Amino acid sequence: MANCCLEETYLAKGVYGADLVRSHGVTDLEGAYQIQGLWNEILDNHYGGKIGYKLAYTTAVMQERVGLDSPAYGVLAKDKVYYEGHKLYSADYYKLGFEAEIAVKLGESIGSDEPISDIQQLGNKVSMIAPAFEVIDARADPDLSNEDRLLLSVMFNIFNEGIVLGDWLEDWGNVDLAGIECSMKINDEIVGTGKGSDVMGNPLNPCLWLVNKLQESGLGLEKDMVIITGSMISPKMAVEGDVISIEMSQLGEVSTLVI
Repeated sequence: MANCCLEETYLAKGVYGADLVRSHGVTDLEGAYQIQGLWNEILDNHYGGKIGYKLAYTTAVMQERVGLDSPAYGVLAKDKVYYEGHKLYSADYYKLGFEAEIAVKLGESIGSDEPISDIQQLGNKVSMIAPAFEVIDARADPDLSNEDRLLLSVMFNIFNEGIVLGDWLEDWGNVDLAGIECSMKINDEIVGTGKGSDVMGNPLNPCLWLVNKLQESGLGLEKDMVIITGSMISPKMAVEGDVISIEMSQLGEVSTLVI
């Protein structure tokens, strides 16, 4: 799949079907990640380049549904990092949705051969954390098999369309990440709840997996990169006029408006 074809398919904002998996010969996750690797050029061309990573399939239920025994990852675009109160235009998306996540920012780089063996070591590299929405565009054909949905998800950057960040917390050493409780509201109605321990026991565990996965390919992470650690609440769809908010114990709130 050439960069131009991937770019055209993405920018067309239509539904993603199984034909995209078949026509590009993707049969496994390795092939799907090869296609995802072309996203760096798309982000450079349109969205200011890559600023970090997103994690997905970080709960046992989601992994079992698609036949995974580990998470998956995508990349974040610099120009799609938004902040509290940002307005999103429903017309820009096929089917707009939100997930509730903890974002971390690296205060130090992690080299491609630097041993990071546990979340305590990894935590020493994290300079600040924040409550965050992940913005997604649910463009997958609803009739896809779970296998094809997983491959398409990885090929098309886990359907990520950015993040909305709350306030960064620098002095986070005493925050119990696993103990964080989260609720999401749409128009003041609670639509989901979760906790930090739902994300592989601790939100830093999928980050540790990401570090090791990237290092297997000879890659590291740069200082100031942002990682969203996986959703505590299943995706919730929103339409024009909706106000979406999340509240996390120990971290605070973040909200956005769909117009």
